[in-house]
Amino acid sequence: MKHLVTKVIIKMCVKSIVIATIIGSIVCIIGYINKWNSSIVYSNAFFVAGCLLIIAGTSSRYAAGQEWDKFQLLNADSLNEMSNNERANFIINESSPIRLVILGVLSGLWLILLSAIAAYLL
Repeated sequence: MKHLVTKVIIKMCVKSIVIATIIGSIVCIIGYINKWNSSIVYSNAFFVAGCLLIIAGTSSRYAAGQEWDKFQLLNADSLNEMSNNERANFIINESSPIRLVILGVLSGLWLILLSAIAAYLL
């Protein structure tokens, strides 16, 4: 059991590092095209990108929960043995799993950490 949990945590961290690397590369390309010559500008861009990732991750889950009252009216044969609350929670979890929130927050934190490192380079 511990091995499985450790494997999932490592996999999530690797995914978040890959996402942060891709977005960091995009920020660097934009900086190169716009001829940014200060590490503070790059630091600010990494910080904004990290904040946007955190907001995107959390808002995806929040938006899925906004339709909760409409999900209570859903009646489906495949979900027949569930109560209204269980059915709503099932649909919310399926439409926006918690791993997207964790992935967005973790990737955003990597970019914010990169922002702090970039601020001290020059």
